[in-house]
Order: sequence, then structure tokens, then C-alpha cells
Amino acid sequence: MAQFLFRGFRLCNTTILSKTAAACCKCERRTFKLLSNMQPSFVSLLNKKLYSSQSEKKPAETVGTTRALDPLDIFGENKDERRKEKEKAIKNLKIGFFFIGASLMMVLGTGLYVLMDDNYYKKDEDEKDIYPVRLFNRGRLAIREFFESMRAPSYEKLLPDPLPYPYIQPPYTLIIEMTDLLVHPEWTYTTGWRFKKRPNVDHFLEQVSQNYEIVVFTASNGFNVYPILDSLDKNNVIMYRLVKNATDYIDGHHVKNIDRINRDLSKVIMVDWNADSVKLQRENALVIPRWNGEDGDQQLIQLAEFLNVVSASEVNDVREVLSYYKQFDHPLEVFKENQRKLLEMQEEQKQISGTLPINKARGSWKDKYLYGK
Repeated sequence: MAQFLFRGFRLCNTTILSKTAAACCKCERRTFKLLSNMQPSFVSLLNKKLYSSQSEKKPAETVGTTRALDPLDIFGENKDERRKEKEKAIKNLKIGFFFIGASLMMVLGTGLYVLMDDNYYKKDEDEKDIYPVRLFNRGRLAIREFFESMRAPSYEKLLPDPLPYPYIQPPYTLIIEMTDLLVHPEWTYTTGWRFKKRPNVDHFLEQVSQNYEIVVFTASNGFNVYPILDSLDKNNVIMYRLVKNATDYIDGHHVKNIDRINRDLSKVIMVDWNADSVKLQRENALVIPRWNGEDGDQQLIQLAEFLNVVSASEVNDVREVLSYYKQFDHPLEVFKENQRKLLEMQEEQKQISGTLPINKARGSWKDKYLYGK
């Protein structure tokens, strides 16, 4: 019984407060804020006094002025204006839907006209199928080829033909990533995006350009890549630049497909830090750790030494060398260790026999220095 009376009292208070709030919003909002913290009985008494005092001060108010306040909602906005804005928004929405529908009909009509008249999409058709089925198959073929064209590079040959004699064509081709191998992007609130030049980049490009055709191949956009390479390559040793539109989009990654590179793959070396970017020709790739902008980095010097050894040894197929280093996370460190072991072995043999035969020294030098055998 007590609980029932308590609920009834709460309901009564809520009704009184709601009426008070509605009455106070018609006069002044300050009154509503003041009265919200008072008791309901006192609120109703104060509202009566308030309205009586207003009626005494303004005896000229008529029924028309009271009705003029009715279009105002509890937020003080005009209901007629809100209704007009709503009607205007609905009208604009209908116009927008009309133009969207008309555009779609034009696209579909044009597509149907092309599919009906173009002989290219009629290949491999079964004449026994009814015409709507054949038209559907043509449309499916056109959509599939459209998405394949979006994933494929913009051109079939990524590089022009090699230079003919008497021009000098380097015997090997080096395809290297730019981002986080030659430069590192950094962003701050004061400067925005800036690219930090890796230590020993100039030395690396100068050493490698003597025996390699240098190609920068990156998945970044051209309008970002070209200004960076212009400031990085002062001596113009980078022969070609390939950007995002030269990659294949496979499984959410921009992949470098060197089958389109127009070069002998036995003489092509790819250097990258991302294994997903070179997964189509992993046997041609040398994956090294990513550079995150550390000062005092010496990895490019080791890479230049490795590449010069490959070219000096006149390797017929670079994939044999790269397949050995593919199993290591830090291949340049392994190469450096093989170099140290080879030098120690040569010093020991010189102490024993003085000199080595030329053929034996060359074969041992090549195997130990490159393959670690």
C-alpha cells in the first residue's frame, strides 16, 4: 500500500512539473530554470501569481496574441519555418534521386548497347543459350575485365628495350624501393611531411651505377616520388622510375611484377624490405631490414659491396646467389660474415703455400664470398 501511494505521488509530481515547464517556456526560460528546483505546489502557486501579474501589466493582450505564441515549440523555434525547411529538404532529395536514377539508366542503356553490338564480348558464346543469358554473360565478362584492368599496370612493358651497340648497357639491372630504403618519411606538427635522406645514399648510387642499370620501383604516387628523386639523384644515375601505376594489385597489396620489366630475369636483382611486394618473383629479390630513420646507418655500404661482388664475379644467374640469402632475415650480415671467413682462409693459405693457383683462388673466392660454401 505504501509503495502504491509513493508511485502515485511521483506521478502527480511529474504531471505538475510538466505543466509548469510548458507554461514557463512561453514566458521566460530563466523562470523555468529557477522553478525546476522548487516543490510542485510552490511552483503552481508562483505560476498563478506570475501570469496574473503579466495580465495586469498587459491588459491589451487579446486572444490573437495568445494564439500567435502557439507555433513556438518548447525549444522556442517556429513550427511553420521548420515545416517549410522539411518540405524543402524532401524536395531536394527527390530531385537528387531523380538525377541519380537518370544517370544510372543512361549508363545501363549505353552498356547494353555496347554489349549488343560489340563483337569482342561475343567470343566463346554458346549459340544455344537464349539471348538474355548471352547478354548477361557479356556483361559479366565486361565487368570482370574492367576490374582486372584496374588491378593491372597501365602498360605491358615497364621499361624500353635495352640500349643497342655502341651505347653502353650495364650487364645487370637493379630494382630498388625508395621508401624506407633510400629515404624515410617523417611528420611533425611544425613541418608536416618531410623525407629524411639515408646515410651514404650518394656513395651507394655512385658505386652501383658503374655496373648496374638502376631502376627505382615504388608503390607511391608519382607526384610524390618524382620531386624526391630529383633532389636525391643529383648526378642522374637513376635511369628509370616506376611508380604505383606500374604495380599489380593482388590481395590488397601493390606487387612488383618484373615479368613486365623487359629484361633478362637472370640479370635482375630486386632490393626491398617488404616481402609481399616481391612475392611474384621471390627468387630475384633480396629482402633486407627496413630503415626507420636511424642516424649512423651503414647498411647501404654493405649493400653496395654485395652488389659489386656479384657483378665482379660475373654471375650468370643472380637467382642462384639470391636463393641462398633468401633463408636469412639479415642477408647482408651473413654476407659480411662470409667475407670475414674468406679473408681469414686466404691469409692462412698464404702463410702455408705463399700464393694460390689462379683457378683455385677464383673458384674458392666466388663460392665463399657469395654462397658461403
